[in-house]
Amino acid sequence: MEACETVQKILRLNPGYGVSLSGFPLLRKMRVKVPSLNVGKRGGYRLIYREMEMDEAIHVVLLETYFKGDSEDLSHGEYETLAIEAEAILSQPITHDWD
Repeated sequence: MEACETVQKILRLNPGYGVSLSGFPLLRKMRVKVPSLNVGKRGGYRLIYREMEMDEAIHVVLLETYFKGDSEDLSHGEYETLAIEAEAILSQPITHDWD
């Protein structure tokens, strides 16, 4: 839970914190260290998200979280799907149907 709270704080203060993804410049990836996992410097989770300023507010959509030990990176097709999902959500962020 501590890692989730840290991510929330970081994204509130700096929604553009993560690195932009090559080929998908609107998607961002950030490393999330989970101290209890006790893995190396680059271990832990990866969080893929999209942020967009709209109506004087910044909306952040969390799209995917994965453990680096399970997957080094997502495929091009997976990033493409996430980009499409992000656009659908951000086209109507308040009334989006989550089903």
